[in-house]
Amino acid sequence: MIGGLMSASYAIIRPGDILKRPKGLHEHVGVAWFDGRVLHNSPRRGEHLSSVDEFAAGRAVRVQPTPTHYRSRVLANGAAVLRAPRGYHLLCNNCEHTAHYVVHGRPMSPQLLAWTVIALFGAFVALR
Repeated sequence: MIGGLMSASYAIIRPGDILKRPKGLHEHVGVAWFDGRVLHNSPRRGEHLSSVDEFAAGRAVRVQPTPTHYRSRVLANGAAVLRAPRGYHLLCNNCEHTAHYVVHGRPMSPQLLAWTVIALFGAFVALR
């Protein structure tokens, strides 16, 4: 285990765990659902459930375990997402926004924030 993430063996994925897999220069993020599927958000399908294999898309999946006591929150927030699924939007509702809302109760995208900081720094350096 490195940095709280483990390579996935489907047997160790528990409901509420955050799943990550490489996608270009960033990672695609989802949440392990209670029926063995993954709740995630993609540009083509928006917020939806899919199999772990579909989520993985042939890539290695890493698991970020979520504490057991988060499961009731995950169930409530995830059910709300599934009742009224929203479409994908890179800046306002990407896969990380959905996963962080489901697990933590607030949408957030650390990768988007990091890319924004890098872009602002690059612009600052270029304008000097």
